[in-house]
Amino acid sequence: MDKFETEIYLRYKQIIESQKACSFTCHPGLVPGSPFLCKTELSSWRALPDRIQSDSCAVPRHVYMADLLNRYDAFCFDGYGTLYNRGSFVYPGAMEWFKMLRRAGKHLRLVTNAASDVDEVLARDADKRGFDFSTEETISSGSLLKDLCAELRSRGLKLREVYYIGRETGKHVLEACGITAVAMDAEPAEPIVAISSAKDTPETYARAVKILQKPGAILLVLNSDAWAPKIPEENGVTVREPVSGALSERLRRDSMCDANGGKGCATYYLGKPFPAIWERVKASLPPNARVLMIGDTLGTDVYGAKIAGFDSALVVGRNVPAEELEADEKALGIRPDWYLES
Repeated sequence: MDKFETEIYLRYKQIIESQKACSFTCHPGLVPGSPFLCKTELSSWRALPDRIQSDSCAVPRHVYMADLLNRYDAFCFDGYGTLYNRGSFVYPGAMEWFKMLRRAGKHLRLVTNAASDVDEVLARDADKRGFDFSTEETISSGSLLKDLCAELRSRGLKLREVYYIGRETGKHVLEACGITAVAMDAEPAEPIVAISSAKDTPETYARAVKILQKPGAILLVLNSDAWAPKIPEENGVTVREPVSGALSERLRRDSMCDANGGKGCATYYLGKPFPAIWERVKASLPPNARVLMIGDTLGTDVYGAKIAGFDSALVVGRNVPAEELEADEKALGIRPDWYLES
């Protein structure tokens, strides 16, 4: 795992734990009050102890979906990197998992940090790949923006426009909240920047930094993923790349300046691993359901499942290369309940 990636996920972990959102020794449990966690400044990055902190010190078993079928009532899936990737690419074994669970009548949820469009469109896109998630079964980080906007507006912000970096379709998420994305060479009336994917240019990055260096500036991170896997190459090798979470962290750090007392912008994170998305997932499932979260990322899917009080299964070799698994678990202090084989 890249050092910068490690720092980002440790930051997420420290923010959440500083807000008493969860503990590896006392989960389940969600943070009381507002689910939206504001920026917490950290004086230094802190590696966790050598001993992996988890509910059990036992090494997770490698299992197949059939081994888990009768253990859980509900199965939550990450999208990109777990079931599919860009375009029409579907990972080997993913469709077999999905069909097995549908036949068994399990509750299924697509729990995604994608903020590239509204949930209805994300569900349709998954359906085009063969995964027939309904809109009601789709819970995205972007869908949480409405509640965050209501909270921020209650504090006196107008939040009518933002400087936006991301896919063009991501503007639909903003529009659903009554927000307009200003032109790329303009600045919003209030110093607010929203990020949904790493689609910046040197010019847009510089303008975003300028906006975020103003007193009272806000950075809205609509997709907290720091790194993501590309479609495997012909030789089977998966290349990983920094995405919106990494871009947002660079902007957050570069926003610290004399004009704001060196504190930088206030930063709000949506999606996994933060609590709000898990509250939405829990509310959509039957009470006391036995839930498994399946994903490809330790810092969002696995850690987020711990926050929700869910078990987790990690698909190794996509966003966590097999040869880096042990070191990554040790660096983050995070370990899944299972390693899921395709």
